[in-house]
Amino acid sequence: MKEYKYGNTTVIIHSPLTEMTKQEQKEWYRQEWEKKNPVLRSIVDEVLDCQLKKIKEQTI
Repeated sequence: MKEYKYGNTTVIIHSPLTEMTKQEQKEWYRQEWEKKNPVLRSIVDEVLDCQLKKIKEQTI
């Protein structure tokens, strides 16, 4: 568990990923991607969609 403070807001992350090294995280993501984890793939799709929208806005 990791806890972050942003102004009056406290964000608590309950994920084993927060305790992993960067290399362990990279390996976890790779394994989950290969297993076609639907949540991970959905997150990636949304991030890519946001990036594409931002690029389109900059070119207009």
